[in-house]
Amino acid sequence: MSDSFSQYWANEIDTLALAPQSRHICAYGDFPNTSRIDPNHDIVLVLNGTSSGVCPPDLDWIPPDRAGLVIADAVSAAFTRHIDFDRIDVLCWSWQKALGGEGGHGMIALSPRAQARLKAGGRKPVARLMRLHSPDGSVNKAFFGGRTISTPSMFAVEDIHSALDWAEACGGLPALLNRVANNYAVMADWVNSTPWIDWTCTNPAARSTCSITLRLVREQLAAGDKEDDGKIVAGMIRLLEAEYAAFDIWSYGDAPPGFRIWAGPTVEADDLSILCEWLAWAYSEACEASIPPDAIVVRDRELVQG
Repeated sequence: MSDSFSQYWANEIDTLALAPQSRHICAYGDFPNTSRIDPNHDIVLVLNGTSSGVCPPDLDWIPPDRAGLVIADAVSAAFTRHIDFDRIDVLCWSWQKALGGEGGHGMIALSPRAQARLKAGGRKPVARLMRLHSPDGSVNKAFFGGRTISTPSMFAVEDIHSALDWAEACGGLPALLNRVANNYAVMADWVNSTPWIDWTCTNPAARSTCSITLRLVREQLAAGDKEDDGKIVAGMIRLLEAEYAAFDIWSYGDAPPGFRIWAGPTVEADDLSILCEWLAWAYSEACEASIPPDAIVVRDRELVQG
């Protein structure tokens, strides 16, 4: 657990649990060591962490013959990465993330093992809108056939149908994953050639290819550098917004000062390439505005404080 949304899940589980829960924690921007995870227990994980840009490198550490259930948050992983469904029992995702539908809607898929858990006794009170079982204790399969309790916007339903038609016209899931890979390649090339920016997720194997999280990297000498970086990032974002070049690309609240850029399949690689040029311009402008001229030293293409 190194992502903010994993933390939210863990806190929620603590409020519901009858027994102590195990949290597998690592440094921000990495994925935890899975060797100590017990598959006899239920496992909850996020398949794509948008706050830190971290995702599990794979799910090979989850055995097919596990005793516990695996509950996976795939809100932004669906349609952006390969998912090993044989190793997941409960998968939830949203309409709006990868395919650009309306927010506020979600989907859930249950394995036979998860359905058996629903039928078991000892259930806790669940809000009616989230109740997946019938009064007799059986799984209410009508929900998985399109029935709703509170009817969602039919415009939203038509919207996701249109998005799925577009995805099929592109070539289906393989084509969507290829678009994500191309988008990531654009960002990776830029990061690798730009000395003042780096990935928030320093482990390439655990790095999301669609949730691009970046932080400033400068040769820091004075105290309070993090605050200085925050000022530069804020200045860059204000400049980009004023030029209508980018909106809502702040890093998440508890992440290092930087940027959070969505590079899912609905995003064009050419647009990301243009964004990189805008970021370079904004960085130059923001640094010039925030650092006194007599404190600037240019060395190996890096802007550092002297």
